[in-house]
Amino acid sequence: MVRFLRDNWQLIMVMIVWLGVGYYFQSAVFLLLPLSVVYFKSRDLWPEILMGLLMVLIFSDIEKDMFYKMIVFKDAKDFYVLTVGGLLLLELNRFAPLSQVFAIFLPFFLYSLFPLVFSNNMLMGFQKTVSYALMYLIVPNYLLYNFRRLGWPFIRNLIFFMTAILIAGMVLWLINEKYATVAGRFRGIFGNPNGMAIFCYLFLMFTGVVVSINKELFTVRERVVIFGIIIYFIIVSGSRASLASALIFLIFHRFFAASPFLGFVGLLCLFMVVELVSSNLQAIISSMGLQEYFRVDTIEDGSGRYFAWHFSWQHIQRFFVFGGGFANDENIMHRYRLYLESMGHQGGVHNTYLSFWLNTGLLGLLIFLRSLFLLFIKASKLVPMSLAVLFSVLFSIMYESWLMGSLNPYTIVLLMVMTVVTEPEIANWKEYASEELTEEAEQDESVLPAPAVAL
Repeated sequence: MVRFLRDNWQLIMVMIVWLGVGYYFQSAVFLLLPLSVVYFKSRDLWPEILMGLLMVLIFSDIEKDMFYKMIVFKDAKDFYVLTVGGLLLLELNRFAPLSQVFAIFLPFFLYSLFPLVFSNNMLMGFQKTVSYALMYLIVPNYLLYNFRRLGWPFIRNLIFFMTAILIAGMVLWLINEKYATVAGRFRGIFGNPNGMAIFCYLFLMFTGVVVSINKELFTVRERVVIFGIIIYFIIVSGSRASLASALIFLIFHRFFAASPFLGFVGLLCLFMVVELVSSNLQAIISSMGLQEYFRVDTIEDGSGRYFAWHFSWQHIQRFFVFGGGFANDENIMHRYRLYLESMGHQGGVHNTYLSFWLNTGLLGLLIFLRSLFLLFIKASKLVPMSLAVLFSVLFSIMYESWLMGSLNPYTIVLLMVMTVVTEPEIANWKEYASEELTEEAEQDESVLPAPAVAL
């Protein structure tokens, strides 16, 4: 970790500059972020471009009550993304052949333009549609390109960088506890505890998949430290949904790795157990003395989620088949925010399925799920635990709408997972490495001088 920070001092310095400028000269951030991409590119620092994108998205997630001046990153992040996307399009040959991830979701991106004709804010909907597709194009290709250039040391550094992000939250807590906690729940440098928990849960899957593909990438001690930090932060966040999602992945990746059939049987057994336990959940938790951690008083109403789901379902009836375009869910929740607050609910839909349904209709939801299933089912042939990732994600998005948003620090991590499990160059790297060695040997033989002929 220390070596990573020392070797990547330029990235650290640039991020410190971002913080300083964002705090004292807010408007300058709109110019600084694109210039940072140009700086990274001029020095051939391609990994820093991807890591910088992740950090910009985290800065944009910081709530106003934490560092209110950092709200500038919510709008400025668009300029960073557009610069990174423009760089990819200008140097497309550099990234060829492109990642498969974007192509798999292309039918959904094309369809999602159609519901905009029913949008109440077509300009915003179009911007969000483009940004969503752009992230599916940018992240997989930058990750794959960096892997081609630098190999596994790049993935190793990326995981160290994400670990450092979590540690930074603990440093912030030591500086001033009020900045890193909300209502007794830890949030680190993220906007809220649930957001930090989602990041940790996705980071856990990313690291787990990487370690399963290349078991020699980290020492046993490094694995213990990295996984220990991730699990600790999920627990102190107090997020029930992310903790359950992480457990689904940790438990069932073993089953799916052994046999997809065993994995499905295990999931069915889990659903049966959950059905039996749910009716007595409050009593079980109270008997274990964990009622404060699991916030038993909010279980019955799902922390306000059930009301939000019912409210969203009522509005889905108007957009049942085709939807109302991207940002339709945000527009509706904002329009009725006073009513929702009077009913004790704050926030969005808190369900990705319902958000997709409001935005792209039932047809769009089915097209997206088709692409999601297709990607992970194909990936399971290379990385068997991919199915555990799929079902864990399907559970997680039932309680949050993070997958509906593109420019957040969560979807980008899932896109990294998708890239690792779908690209044969990464998932099947040993075979690719042996082929390269064979080609090099054949080239060496072809340049050897012809043997001398005896006279």
